[in-house]
Amino acid sequence: MHGGKALVKIFERAGVDYIFSSPGTEWPPVWEALAEAQGGGIDRPRYINCRHEALAVAMASGYTKVTGRPQAVLLHATAGPLNAAMVLRAAYQERVPMVICCGETSAFGEERRLPDPGNQWVHDLTDIGGPAELLRRCVKWSERVTASSIFVPSVERAMQIAVEPPAGPVLLGVSFESMLDEVSLPEENKPNRVARAFAIDEAAIQEAVDSLLSAQHPVLVTEHVGRDASVVGPLVELCESLAIPVMESFRPAFLNFPRNHPLYLPYDPRRIESADLVLVADAVTPWYPVSRGPKGNAKVVFLGDEYPYSRLPFWGYKVDLALVAPPAATLARLVNRVKASEGFVGNRAAYEERFRGIREEHDKQMTTRQRDAVEHKNDIPVDPRWLCQALNESIPPNAVIVEETTVHRTLIQNMIHRTQPMSHIARVTGGLGVSLGYALGVKLAMKERPVFVLIGDGAFHYNPVPSCLGLAQEYDLPIIVVVFNNQRYLSMERGLLRYYPDGAAKKTGIHFGGPILPNPDYRHYADVYGGYGVRVTDPKDIEPAVARALEHGVAGRLAVIDVVLNDYIPGQ
Repeated sequence: MHGGKALVKIFERAGVDYIFSSPGTEWPPVWEALAEAQGGGIDRPRYINCRHEALAVAMASGYTKVTGRPQAVLLHATAGPLNAAMVLRAAYQERVPMVICCGETSAFGEERRLPDPGNQWVHDLTDIGGPAELLRRCVKWSERVTASSIFVPSVERAMQIAVEPPAGPVLLGVSFESMLDEVSLPEENKPNRVARAFAIDEAAIQEAVDSLLSAQHPVLVTEHVGRDASVVGPLVELCESLAIPVMESFRPAFLNFPRNHPLYLPYDPRRIESADLVLVADAVTPWYPVSRGPKGNAKVVFLGDEYPYSRLPFWGYKVDLALVAPPAATLARLVNRVKASEGFVGNRAAYEERFRGIREEHDKQMTTRQRDAVEHKNDIPVDPRWLCQALNESIPPNAVIVEETTVHRTLIQNMIHRTQPMSHIARVTGGLGVSLGYALGVKLAMKERPVFVLIGDGAFHYNPVPSCLGLAQEYDLPIIVVVFNNQRYLSMERGLLRYYPDGAAKKTGIHFGGPILPNPDYRHYADVYGGYGVRVTDPKDIEPAVARALEHGVAGRLAVIDVVLNDYIPGQ
């Protein structure tokens, strides 16, 4: 069989559900193989024809996050992955496995046995080192496949590398000639069975349990432990058993702990500084700066499947004990050992008293946030606190939120209460422009659930909006987009005035890097793609707009709700 057919067969054997592709001239062998497979009644993997490279990678990432199953991406030459570089880097940071194949040429038209790939490969499609070299630092692993004799084992190995802990995106530069040429794919699929030593030794588990039982002022800090949906249950059980308050530090990318739970508290560095035990559950920045953490006699126990984050140029946190294994299994062992211990049974009354104290603090803070929101419920432009309160009351419990804001992130996190694993998806990007693609991937995996994108107007501009909304229309993926429209990059403006509080920008009101003017009427994007669009300037219209958007979603139409906000900044 030719290489294109083998590629599709390898993806099928690996359990790939979808091939997300921003098409290029090198993929006819794959398209022919897919047509042949579909004609033969084989419907996996399915092909999603994306309209932008960043969208293709973001959709694969969103889909994989909520299903746990790695997908495949096809991009065009070097230009394609360069256009998707930030999203590839985000998948690397977020440890999302996928295989990205990018086209190359090995013969530049000089191989007479095969069809001519075209003079564009000599003229402008190739780069020295190819996509694998240029994108090497944006992915977990990358390599080139320039010979048909190694095509099959190279692709199979790439699928395995992507899921090997710590997981991540793998990029292959695949020559057009290899896909046209005959390759050998054994009929008998003999998968590599891998058994990993994941169990932590009993002495280390007991040491962690002893620290947990002896702590008087423990706290758990997390960012990304919820990337594994099975973690949330045992995490809740451990924290409830020992009355450990839970905080999410900088930009959590997943739902790690139910955000209406009595033990859930907004992040407060003072609680870190006063703790005698800090349990760090897959948090890259449990406190900042690194030098300002718990007091000297406090213990720090790390829990996660990657340590000490070798993909980062700096990570200077000191821990007393790192339990490096899949967190769900480690947490289950900790819970069982804690509950079987005499120390736990004998101190149950003390844990219950500590639980009551944390609950009181949680309830007080929640009441304060709700009161502040109600006090501003009639403000025009809309106050972000009331917008979050109204969304909390109108977004269905089974909905998934995909968040891409900056200054409003903590408001969304603390006021719009998601409780179930994979009900809140965010980003670790260092930039903007991923949420619409993430949301479409999530919707593809969870078609029965409403998917809301809560996005700043600045982030909206960084997303490939026409490509995303066009795909939503084409593939019947009706997402609901709520634009937090404060008519500026408020985060940039805030930084300017923080660094120069008495400077020329403050005195003149000239804030370069801030305004988005003239302010677009974002609702019209929905009109273009057959959806429901509304611009909300009166806070009374928020909940009716969400209700209508949900009705349109049931009918298969996307929605864009453009909410015009005032300049309120949380924490100021």
